Amino acid sequence: MRRTDLLSALALALVLAVPARPAAIPFPQAESDLKPDAALIFGTLPNGVRYIVMPNHEPKARVSLRLLVLAGSLDETQAQRGLAHYLEHMAFNGSTHFAPGTLVERLQRLGMGFGADTNAATSFDHTIYQLEMPDTSDATVSEGLQILDDYAGGLLLQQKMVDKERGIILSEKRTRDSVDYRTMLAQYEFMGAGTLIPERMPIGLQEVIEKADRSQFVDFWNTWYRPENMVVIVVGEVDPASVEARIRQDFAPLAPRAPEPRGPDLGKVAQFTGVRTSYHAEPEAPETDVVIAQNVPYSHEPDTAAIRVRYLPRFLAVAMLNRRLEILAKKENAPFIRASTSVDEWFDFERNSEISISCKPEQWTAALIVADNELRRALAFGFRPDEVKEQVANFRNELEQAVKTKATRRSPDLAGDIAESIVEKNVFTSPETDLAVYGPALDKVSAEDCRLALTAAWSSPGRYVFVAGNVKLPVEPQTIITNVYDRAQVQPIHPTAAALAGDWAYSNFGAAGGIEKRTHVDDLDLTQVTFANGVRLNLKRTPFEADTIHVAARFGSGQLTEPRDEPGLAIFARLTYTQGGLGRFSADDLERILAGKTVGVAFQQSTDAFTLSGSTSREDMLLELQLLAASLSDPGYRGEAMRTARKRINEAYISYEHTINGPLALQIQRLLVSGDPRFGLPQRDQMMARTLDEVKAWVGPQAASGPLEVSMCGDLDVDAAIAAASKTIGALPGRRPRPDLSAYLSVAFPSKPFTAEYGIESQIQKGLVAVYYPTTDGLDIRMQRRLNILAEVFSDRLRVKVREQMGSTYSPSVLSVASDVFPGYGYLAAYVEVDPKRAKEVQDVVVAVAADLQRNGAAPDELARALNPSLKHIDESARTNAYWMTVLGESQQKPEVLDWARTRRADTASISKADIDLLARRYLSAGSASRAIIRPYAAVGTGPMRSAPAPQATPPPDGM
Repeated sequence: MRRTDLLSALALALVLAVPARPAAIPFPQAESDLKPDAALIFGTLPNGVRYIVMPNHEPKARVSLRLLVLAGSLDETQAQRGLAHYLEHMAFNGSTHFAPGTLVERLQRLGMGFGADTNAATSFDHTIYQLEMPDTSDATVSEGLQILDDYAGGLLLQQKMVDKERGIILSEKRTRDSVDYRTMLAQYEFMGAGTLIPERMPIGLQEVIEKADRSQFVDFWNTWYRPENMVVIVVGEVDPASVEARIRQDFAPLAPRAPEPRGPDLGKVAQFTGVRTSYHAEPEAPETDVVIAQNVPYSHEPDTAAIRVRYLPRFLAVAMLNRRLEILAKKENAPFIRASTSVDEWFDFERNSEISISCKPEQWTAALIVADNELRRALAFGFRPDEVKEQVANFRNELEQAVKTKATRRSPDLAGDIAESIVEKNVFTSPETDLAVYGPALDKVSAEDCRLALTAAWSSPGRYVFVAGNVKLPVEPQTIITNVYDRAQVQPIHPTAAALAGDWAYSNFGAAGGIEKRTHVDDLDLTQVTFANGVRLNLKRTPFEADTIHVAARFGSGQLTEPRDEPGLAIFARLTYTQGGLGRFSADDLERILAGKTVGVAFQQSTDAFTLSGSTSREDMLLELQLLAASLSDPGYRGEAMRTARKRINEAYISYEHTINGPLALQIQRLLVSGDPRFGLPQRDQMMARTLDEVKAWVGPQAASGPLEVSMCGDLDVDAAIAAASKTIGALPGRRPRPDLSAYLSVAFPSKPFTAEYGIESQIQKGLVAVYYPTTDGLDIRMQRRLNILAEVFSDRLRVKVREQMGSTYSPSVLSVASDVFPGYGYLAAYVEVDPKRAKEVQDVVVAVAADLQRNGAAPDELARALNPSLKHIDESARTNAYWMTVLGESQQKPEVLDWARTRRADTASISKADIDLLARRYLSAGSASRAIIRPYAAVGTGPMRSAPAPQATPPPDGM
């Protein structure tokens, strides 16, 4: 062969060996008549990498970065099941510019919290990496983009790091294992038989996780982390031209590392006539779930104005059917706890329509009949005009509020929404465009449009019926289910009766209240008012959320004065107070009357007060205050609230028997206060014995005439807010001063350390280690802040030792509880979820880590990595209404909270190694540690305890 021929042959071989440049994937707007939000800047690099940059100003001086990889667990081979998620973890374990074991610490030094500001998640069809950069300097933004570029093309994937991460992945798999997850998987396997979806759950298979080696990760990374599969998203206070230049610099060299793959074959959606049934037993479930569903094939439709308008009636129909189910669940003798319906398209592959209902096991047949009958009722008779009016008003209000609040959207939310729009192939339109598209359609939509849309969504002749949970069905359960379904099908159905809600009746509370005192706190720019009736009002105008006003009322004495012979009453009050509606209207009446308005109140109990809180708009501010005043002066105490609460309580206590958080609520919380019945949860029979009469007798007088301090913060006019308050809360009857509560302030940590072990009845091999160290109260705010930083240092040491080095847990945590109510009371608590067989070993490690911190103190770098994220959080939270509501909330009853706000940043920044070392020496002695282990009953040989539920209605993405 001549030399020139040889060179030609070599050149040809090189061309064949290097993958061809991929074709760029267009953005969704390329196939749509919809225009994207004008604030977004779109670009595509020659190699196919796409990017979106959006300048945005909330939060100030922060930037949200995302790398979206359009590959997930559906792209795995049979031998790779779980590697898409495992690979996401490996991105934090060494790359071109960040040596193994250095990235998390580097980000902490910058002021980024692990998990809060740096995270990732893997789903079926995509993986997303998230960075919340702590400032907007060129150096910081460039470093963030460099990290994302390393994820895309610079991973080391060393075998030793693969082995190191293996235990963490298995710990995460154990953490995610639950009754709900197993039930969801069984439903997927039943309804998705013949498709790839149930075979590719993101967490993967244990045997793959245990054996995967470097070559498998390299293969998946090279195959799917391709330029055309990647979208870089930057949202925040940035110069777009500078960011675009940096993206081009970092990502333009990225090239495919493998031939272009074929997309996964998702299989075929089964089409049939009649009914298919399945039963999945989960004896540890707190309820029985019944699902009626259908699946039909679905293929991609471009996101156009016409398509959006076409699906609007379906959206409204689903909302109306859900309201019907919500109302039915509250009826006396309703045979179910809750129910919902949905219609969704998945992966450009299938459309799923389903109605699901949860009930007691003995009620499953009645629940199935209700689900079928309500679906058939809606399909046959449609919806009433008043139902359509309610949902149209709510959706229109949502659209209009989105326009009004557009200017203060937050960058992390926007970055997530932009990424979702790419995954779903939807145009990221502005709120103005959304209103322009949907507004005219809402004017025209009819009840018949909604019925036809729902009928189209349920047009398949085949139905799946799935029964799962704690019901025990004998042999041939499919036949039993089929027979019940057939019986339901012949039940006669009739149209629903119209609902009469009446007109709003709480606009007059008497003569407007006079102002006894008005003060402006200049340095914090807040106003304090005292009305003649004794009601206190605190206000702060802020620019953080356009057309949004937060409102909260603190009243009474809260859990402090819960009657000792009525344990659980505070929690029962939370479950019933607002659910009972008002004297003149039920909760459902209120939803109808207030449809299209931005108002609402929720009831909470805290240690020393009750709270009614909500948010509103400038237009609806007076209505919100009227609702608040009515909730204080005329609560409804309806029986439907008690019925609903008891269903939830019963369901929760069944879960307590089988999940590891149960003993925390039922035994340990009370143990930590030496048996005080005001804390933790009572036994089920005691909680179920609580009544509305007890709530009315205890909370009612405090709501009607007890001390009341109301706070308002947001986009408000101070004078207008005071005028509205004077007509509502200022016009209420006079308030009593706060009583002397000193007799209620005695709470003590156990005088001697305890060691406790609790068993739960569960086949899920999941355990919990808890270690407690008594500290002190947080009445001295300087002490409270330093205890919080000590907890951060301790928590990060557990992350390094128990997660990174031992691979024994997924997410250890330490928190400081330093009471600002009970003198002398506080503790540090460390929680680690573990393999039950390793519980004692891990518990000893936790105590050893604390003891080492006590002996040797915190390293300067540890302190910096704890302090810097805390300082960044302080800076950011100071520009949120949520923070200022905590400052305002009791600022007249407890004026020192204003000084807490004044000193927060400077004092936190001054925390020294000596401060932390002193507290570690004082409190982290191994001899003061109280220890608890919770694990399945079979592993400990003791009687079962109860624990708290962790429901998962849909498969969450698996994260780092």
